[in-house]
Amino acid sequence: MHIWWHLMAVRGLIPCDGPPGLHEEEEKDEETCYNWVARGLFSVMSSVHKEPLKKRISGSSCAAWGTVLGKCECTLRYEGPQCERERCLNGGRRHSAKGVVRCHCPYGLSGDRCEKVTYCEPGKGKLIEGKCECFERWTGLFCNMRTCFNGIPTGGLDGFCLCDVGYTGPFCDAPLICENGGTVTVENECSCTSGYTGDHCEQCSIGYIKEAQYCVPEVSESSLLAHTGSLGNRPFAWPIVVMGCAAAIAFVVLALTVIFAVRKWSSKPSRVNSVQGDPENGTDV
Repeated sequence: MHIWWHLMAVRGLIPCDGPPGLHEEEEKDEETCYNWVARGLFSVMSSVHKEPLKKRISGSSCAAWGTVLGKCECTLRYEGPQCERERCLNGGRRHSAKGVVRCHCPYGLSGDRCEKVTYCEPGKGKLIEGKCECFERWTGLFCNMRTCFNGIPTGGLDGFCLCDVGYTGPFCDAPLICENGGTVTVENECSCTSGYTGDHCEQCSIGYIKEAQYCVPEVSESSLLAHTGSLGNRPFAWPIVVMGCAAAIAFVVLALTVIFAVRKWSSKPSRVNSVQGDPENGTDV
């Protein structure tokens, strides 16, 4: 009967209240009786050893998959009276060589349990008594991770901060401001209004120019004709028309002046004829 009870208790099928026949004041110990899936397996055979269950366990419990056999028999990864601590810390691996069990530590760690730090990221922390004292904006065992004020670190050693919506910068400590009426999207980027571009909507788009503090469409005769149908519909079109007419008139005047000068020069009498006379008319010098 008692053997059946212990088998059922190990399988988690009955409450941990002791086998039948134990006195009520001796059989219940809720502080030390845990679900076998979470903490370990109880196999105290009180019916064989003729000892009360509570007295056998004496206030102890097993954590981390240990097994109670009068005491906690821990798995390889854990140790302690209640299997409450890891044998090797910080990713260290337990191994045995010639009967001696030791922790094999990752790079940058040492000690019997890999508890001492021997390396800090240059320029990000300082090694003091087996620990890295990180500089501002850096964190982690080796000071190798960014302190993300409004976000989460990603990528490990060469990682970066994944910022919350509305924040930017290497450490997510700067608000994301979209200028000139731009808005922040769910992708944490600026969506700019017409005529603006850039990470913060601070630049003019192609076809726009900066005028005072605003980006306005770039003005040309073709654009004016395309948008208005005539040049006269814009108040600033008349100076352009006047300047064009003045340039055309100046060109015409210059051309006429050159033509008049050439004709005048070509109609002037030759100096040779005036000195030697005209043989055909019989004149002589």
